Amino acid sequence: MDKAKAAALLTAVEALLADSEFILVAAFQADELPQNGTRLLRAFSAKAADGLGNNTIMALTVRRSVANRGFLASIHFVSPAEPDTPVQADSTLQLQNIYPLTALHDLRVSSLARSRSGRALQDQQSSWTDDAATGELHAVELRCASHHNVPEHRAQYLLPDSNAAMLLASLIVQLLRHQDAVLPSMSGVTLERLDSWWCEHKQVVTEALSSFALQVVTPGSITVGRGGDSTGSVLVSAKEAAELEELLLFFELGLGESEQFAAALQEEASALEAANVYAILASGPLVEGVLGQLRHTQAILEDLDESLKVFDFKLRHMRDDIAAIEASNNSLERQARHNTALLSLLEGLLGGLQLDAGIIAQLEQPAFDPYKLKATVSAAWKLHAKRLWLSSESVDGLSPMMTKMKVVQEAQQQLTDLAGRFVARAVNYVVGLVNQLVTEATTDLGRSTNRRHKVSPPSHRRLHDALRRCQPLLQVVAVLDQQALQHLQQQVSSQVNGLLKRELHIAAAELKRGAAADITAASQAAEGDYTLTKERHAGGRGSKRLARVSHGSGSGGGSDSISDFTVDPAEFAGVAAVAGVSAAKRAWYLDGSATGLPLHEAWCQLLDGFMPFLADEAAFHADLLLMYRGDEQRLQNSRINDAASLPGDATSLPSSPSSSSLRACYQQQQHQQQTTSSGQFLARPPSCPLTHSGGRALEAMMAGLAQEIGALVDLASRSHQVLLLPALAITRAWQRRLQDHPASASLVAVLAGLCDKLQQQWASFAASQVTAIEHYDGRSKMSLQQGIKYLHVLPFISQFCLMAHDMEVALAEGLAAAAAAGQADSGSTEQPQEPGTEAAAIAAAQTVRTDADALYDELCPRLLSRLERLATTDPKYADRCRLENYSYVGEALRGLAAATPVLQQHWQVAESRREATLSSYVRGQLEYSKLWRLLDLGDKLDKLLQVIAGTFYCAM
Repeated sequence: MDKAKAAALLTAVEALLADSEFILVAAFQADELPQNGTRLLRAFSAKAADGLGNNTIMALTVRRSVANRGFLASIHFVSPAEPDTPVQADSTLQLQNIYPLTALHDLRVSSLARSRSGRALQDQQSSWTDDAATGELHAVELRCASHHNVPEHRAQYLLPDSNAAMLLASLIVQLLRHQDAVLPSMSGVTLERLDSWWCEHKQVVTEALSSFALQVVTPGSITVGRGGDSTGSVLVSAKEAAELEELLLFFELGLGESEQFAAALQEEASALEAANVYAILASGPLVEGVLGQLRHTQAILEDLDESLKVFDFKLRHMRDDIAAIEASNNSLERQARHNTALLSLLEGLLGGLQLDAGIIAQLEQPAFDPYKLKATVSAAWKLHAKRLWLSSESVDGLSPMMTKMKVVQEAQQQLTDLAGRFVARAVNYVVGLVNQLVTEATTDLGRSTNRRHKVSPPSHRRLHDALRRCQPLLQVVAVLDQQALQHLQQQVSSQVNGLLKRELHIAAAELKRGAAADITAASQAAEGDYTLTKERHAGGRGSKRLARVSHGSGSGGGSDSISDFTVDPAEFAGVAAVAGVSAAKRAWYLDGSATGLPLHEAWCQLLDGFMPFLADEAAFHADLLLMYRGDEQRLQNSRINDAASLPGDATSLPSSPSSSSLRACYQQQQHQQQTTSSGQFLARPPSCPLTHSGGRALEAMMAGLAQEIGALVDLASRSHQVLLLPALAITRAWQRRLQDHPASASLVAVLAGLCDKLQQQWASFAASQVTAIEHYDGRSKMSLQQGIKYLHVLPFISQFCLMAHDMEVALAEGLAAAAAAGQADSGSTEQPQEPGTEAAAIAAAQTVRTDADALYDELCPRLLSRLERLATTDPKYADRCRLENYSYVGEALRGLAAATPVLQQHWQVAESRREATLSSYVRGQLEYSKLWRLLDLGDKLDKLLQVIAGTFYCAM
């Protein structure tokens, strides 16, 4: 930048700061680059970089410090009104932001030069030249922290040459050093390089600084702190100069010399003081008159003070007399009030310590007849209210201090004894009533000869109706004596348990006879025995087990035919929809049309009939006998909280005003007891837990039921073991279905025991099958039939296929029965079902799929391995033995493999081995019969024909 442009720039900036306290030091004109300015510079040349940024002027200024004689440096960012026009002396500028120079945190100086390839610019931070015609671009990056309401400023500025960039950086450092400020973090150039440039370019610095700046900073020397040469300089801004000129004008207003002005002021002060002394001396007579009046007034006030002292003495004695009289009156009034309250309280206490004679007689000889039970329960609730009142547990009861009186304690003991006698009679009555009804129900069980009535749960409506009539009595027994209620729970549960075991025994025995008949019929037809190594006659009849279980047919263990195992996978996938067929079978058996019933159908009939019945029975007795946690408190809140606790008849209460509120509360209590003596429905939260005693009572009610139910599945311990899976699925479904009901916890425990028993029987069956395969030895049969030449299909191969077919069909029927039982139970049980319970029950039933898959994974590899070991005993007929057995497995399990993923894996292994064995067998037969020569001859004829055909076509 030439001198003319620099002078014009300084003049324009000084005109902008003329009315401010800032003094211009230097101004720099630069181009503010956008945020991606560096990348843009890498894409353009040095000449094209002039239009990339906004024209900006950076001005460094100082202003006088208020605290000391020093100054504070600032940096101003100014933009010209016409960015595209060069700045002239009269150009209009606009001030954008002002930052203290101490707010400058980062300073980066860089020189961006064109590379040799012309595509990129490199940072040359170590070499600086004074030649502006080299094509270099010199950039300065500043970051100023936010100051007051001015936001943080961070930008890059492109300067015209290296001298301008170095001058800006050096001048900033010199100004910060002058005011002992912290220097910013610098990059691109070092402080030593800046100081060297400052000393070497004195002429450049002098031309760029303003006239005021030359007095602050000295070009060519390094200034450190305020102890430099500038401490003696006096800086005056344009504004301060104008103010000084104005003060000098005031001095020329005629004040003259200072000594003459001081003498004139002294003469005027002496004249004023003399006038004041004269005025004081002239007012003497008036002051004497005022003082005389004041002395007379003081004498009158002294006489008045003596009179007031005498009056205060008399008044003080009179006040003491009045206070003594008032204290005596207050004491007498307090004693009278206390005596009246004590008399009223004693009258009410003595009149309410005992119950009425009629109520006592009614409780001593209680009438439990249904027509008189209401009056008996009402009297018992009055006894409970009286006990609460005497124990200060009610809202309006006696105070804790009065309960320590001997007469109150004697009355409490009498009422406790009366409550104990009444509760004992009530418990004996309920126990006797339950015993009588249970005996009658047990007698009625032996009279029924109908099969449907025997296997169906009987109705307990008579027992439930009788106990519901006793519900008010049971509720009042619960609040009078909790231990008696727990004893009653155990006795009632034990009696009901005998009835339930008898009913369940009759139903299980009837179903067991039907299942035994079905098993006997199957045994006569040589069915149901799934021992894998059991040998049968080759000409035996095919098994019809599948036909009786569902649909389709199966083959016997000794049959080499696989036609009976042909099952369409699509048809087999629909076995889950055979619930109607299962229901029809049960209906035929119950009507007497069929003599037998499959074991898993009998098990489903037993659980579907008795599980909802037992769950409702447990829920009924848990609600009736208050076995849920918090029932006692809910019962008291529903009956006692809104009633008064003062006992006795309303007519026996004193008529004093202090007892009117107690009379009203007691009348409200009498009305509450009369309207609620017929029993109260207790609103419990969802899944309310049972008490400890309630849980033990329900356990006693369900004790022994597992043995009655489990006797049915003992039939599957020796044969028909595959029916354990549907029985296990049905049991798990019912266990999950009843799991969310607290009253059914003991019943869930019974089902869990049955599941364990079924699981153990199934594990024993699986272990026996594995043992049979491992210990199978066909040498006895081979010795009679001359080796494996006439062995054909091995017994464990055919038996496994039969077992797999029967097990899959039975499993599908069990899952369908579990789903159908849930749909029927949703409308029969009295307990509400939680959303998603039925889906969870079906999922629990489907877990038996893993048991079946585990058996497949355990048996299939052993079967194939045992087959290979037996085949190796006779190398001559080994391939034929393998081929027959692998083919049998492949065809017999083809339909099942399509529907069972686990079985499909083992089926694929058998198929791959069959193909390999078939190839080996064909190859051996060809070698044995010398058929390879015939094949070679055919190959030669084919080649000859190809040669002749090729020659013929070429001739054509």
